[in-house]
Amino acid sequence: MLEWIRVRLMSRLYVKKIGIEKYDGRLCPSIQGKLEKLKLESKSFCAMPSGRFVYEVENERERHVVDLVGRTCSCRAWDLIGIPYRHRVAAIFVNYEMPEDYIHPCYYKDAYVETYKTLISPMPGQSEWVSSGQPKPVARIIYKPLGRPPMKRKRDVDEPRNPYKCLEQTSQ
Repeated sequence: MLEWIRVRLMSRLYVKKIGIEKYDGRLCPSIQGKLEKLKLESKSFCAMPSGRFVYEVENERERHVVDLVGRTCSCRAWDLIGIPYRHRVAAIFVNYEMPEDYIHPCYYKDAYVETYKTLISPMPGQSEWVSSGQPKPVARIIYKPLGRPPMKRKRDVDEPRNPYKCLEQTSQ
């Protein structure tokens, strides 16, 4: 089982590393796709400036306060996930900037490459392993007592019996 997991991870890390080396974008491919979707959804929002880089963004159902310098929003979704939400993207477009500049650095291609730069080394079979000279590990002996296990608690002499427990029926 562990060998299967090791081989699977070894091939997955290699495939991810080769895949990201062929990619040309600044952001990871999945994050770029999410951002494109958010750009389309941001068209329903109207951003009104309230101060320098502070906007009130609203549509028919919701209203949010967006601060581009402080990188905060009243919905706090951007604080939690690091990707500007659709109302945040609307405020960024009104400010004539690109939403890609407001994404957390952990979603950049460089961070992805750094994650997958170390690969798992292949390992020879068990027949090629070097003997360490140490004694082989022995499994612990587990003693299992015979019979039914004891009750968890011994009842006191003056403690009443459980009235909800069925009494044993004897056949006549």
